[in-house]
Amino acid sequence: MAKFTSNYAATISVAAMSAALFSAGAHASTDGIEERIRQLENLQRMQAREIAKLRKEAQDAKATAQKSTNIVNAAAAKGLAGAKGAQQPPPPPPVLVTFRNGLAVETEDKAYSFRLGGRLIVDGGGSSQPERGYNGFANITYAWLQVEGRAAKMWEYKLSYDFANTSAIGVLGGIRDAYLVLKHPALQLPFTTEPVALEIGNQWEPMGLERINSRLTLDFMDRSLMSDVFGAARHLGGSFLAHGSNWTLKAGVFSTSTQDKALAPAALQPVPFWISPKAGWVSTGGAQYFDVSARTTYAPILEKDRMIHLGASGRYHQPNSATGANDDRVLLLGSNTNMESNVLKTNLLGTPDLSCGAYSVAGNPLVAGKCVRNVIGYGAEFMGSYGPFSVQAEYMGAQYNRRGGSLALANLAGVYAPGGTSLSYNGYYVYGTWYLTGESRAASYSVSNLAGPATFEEIKILQPLSAGGWGAWELAARFSSVNLNIGPYQGSAFANLIALAPNAATRAYVANSSINGGREQDVTVGVNWYPDKGVRFMFNWTHVATLMAPWDRAYLNGAHPNTFLVRTQVNW
Repeated sequence: MAKFTSNYAATISVAAMSAALFSAGAHASTDGIEERIRQLENLQRMQAREIAKLRKEAQDAKATAQKSTNIVNAAAAKGLAGAKGAQQPPPPPPVLVTFRNGLAVETEDKAYSFRLGGRLIVDGGGSSQPERGYNGFANITYAWLQVEGRAAKMWEYKLSYDFANTSAIGVLGGIRDAYLVLKHPALQLPFTTEPVALEIGNQWEPMGLERINSRLTLDFMDRSLMSDVFGAARHLGGSFLAHGSNWTLKAGVFSTSTQDKALAPAALQPVPFWISPKAGWVSTGGAQYFDVSARTTYAPILEKDRMIHLGASGRYHQPNSATGANDDRVLLLGSNTNMESNVLKTNLLGTPDLSCGAYSVAGNPLVAGKCVRNVIGYGAEFMGSYGPFSVQAEYMGAQYNRRGGSLALANLAGVYAPGGTSLSYNGYYVYGTWYLTGESRAASYSVSNLAGPATFEEIKILQPLSAGGWGAWELAARFSSVNLNIGPYQGSAFANLIALAPNAATRAYVANSSINGGREQDVTVGVNWYPDKGVRFMFNWTHVATLMAPWDRAYLNGAHPNTFLVRTQVNW
């Protein structure tokens, strides 16, 4: 900059000298004028060169300064970026938090989510004939917490625990849904609306419509007799679920259930001599049962306010070493079924142990077991809805295939092993509903629910109480029937023949010729009020229209108990 200033001063001096010379020469001669012109021209050339030189130096200085500035800025930017990268990770995607019926947290891209929910159900009521249950009772029927969510878009999970129903097996008995699901994009098929879901853990075994529907969405306080007797519970296993917009298919392999009497047969369970060729009392080592089951559904009509649903299901059950001591839902058929009034525990049905039973001989436990080779279950289902009206019906049955040799040896040993090698049972129900306030069950139909595909979610209330309306009001009526009797002697005839038998051989013949698990037909009428989402009040009246007593309760023949129940339900 100093050099630039001195050169500029020199140029100004040259210019001043030029002006002075020109002024002085104005009075000189012509020859002198020409000489002065030459001098001025030389001065002008010198001035032009100096100006050009100054311009060049100014441009070089400016370029050097800009280059230095760029280097400094780049270094500063690089340092700042490094500092940010070391101390602050990229900002996470936005997270949405809602409190509508539970606490839900979800990323904006829906790749990750977490939801905390639960339910509280309080029941109360009474019975006109508490033959096998409570005369009156009020209790917390369900106290339930659950967590569920999604991770990395393709993983889903759920864990639910019922604190009010832990069963005899202890703390594990309260576990209900407990599974992990994979929905990988590679499992997307051309005919499915989303990837096939692979599910492992404790889950609903696909068997029937009413059985796998959540209790929160049932139209009655309890499932029908048929669903409780023949429908499968939640089981530990693995399955796959594929579905389109109006069809579903779920199938899997399953074993033990936390709702059984025991998670497995006793490891030291002894067997009698006709099962084991070894002398004395020999333990089996125990072997859990397993199931293979599947359910498929199709809705040929599926619109917002009308639909038709069709479905079929099947189940193969192999008991292995199980007996009614742990596998009570299958081998003690109907023994855990209450007359659609579970809070009053009014049980009017139940077969003997279909795997030949358990007895004590000379103080030693005698467990026959292994009399049942396999059980084949089957079912068909229908549901139709038109506006506020709906009709639903199901039929289910079970075929028991038993080992003739084991039965014969058990009978020779004097063990109670009634029935033959082939046993067949069945049941059904049909019911109708009417929403007085115009809601439609069709609007709540879902084909993608992992817990129970092709089932119904909560009803969509048209005029909630919180919005100034009256909520949703529903009327419902159901008829259900189950027959667990097989053989020529049933009901009172069975009990009378055993009582009047002249000798032990005759009594044994009558006892072993027929299986009397009982026959029952119920009528249930209900009124439901849904004031707001997640809240419901229910009233049920159930009447036993027909009852033939099971083998061990002849005094129940002809009884017609009535139960009256009310429920307050909150879920979030």
